Amino acid sequence: MGIMKKFFSQTKKPEGFLGKIMVNGMNSGGHASLAEWGLGFIGNKRAQVSLDCGCGGGANVRRLLERSDKAYGIDYSEISVAKSRQTNAGAIRRGKCEIIRGDVCSLPFENVSFDIVTAFETVYFWQNIEKAFSEIYRVLKKGGVFAITNESTGTDKTSVKFSRIIDGMNLYTGDDMKALLEKAGFAGIEIHTHTDKPWLTVTAKKAE
Repeated sequence: MGIMKKFFSQTKKPEGFLGKIMVNGMNSGGHASLAEWGLGFIGNKRAQVSLDCGCGGGANVRRLLERSDKAYGIDYSEISVAKSRQTNAGAIRRGKCEIIRGDVCSLPFENVSFDIVTAFETVYFWQNIEKAFSEIYRVLKKGGVFAITNESTGTDKTSVKFSRIIDGMNLYTGDDMKALLEKAGFAGIEIHTHTDKPWLTVTAKKAE
């Protein structure tokens, strides 16, 4: 495997030296702009408890803390978990944050636990996205919001190119995700696209 392919494959599960570089990059640059844009669609109502799935470097957990009393992050990469804990060390010490290593297809949380669940630049790599969506539906409170933000509409040329390089990467359009979310039981699904960039946010709710 070439060095570039090895590097970009780290987006799936960061490991080793290249994984550390990848995770550090997740907390800066265009990822920050993408996250702020995506969060704009979940409303301003303060949440009691939030969860970021595939939390990467932890920057988005920190953003959720700005609008939540407590925020959790989950990732199945040891490097991501370590970096996310470092990023949110102060909130963890204060009991406002927990970062857990785990699988989104088997979330280690009780039913109806979260007001907000987010997934930034991660659903491409979920091995069983239908199971993952069902798990998120299970842990979301009634009236809660699930927001998926991708730096790809699922059809843009750059992402199609990377999907051919990165093993296990699957692209989804807004309509693809809408169908999957409906199957999991979600309602009130909205598809948002950026005016200038191939960015996509899909929001869904668990009915009251």
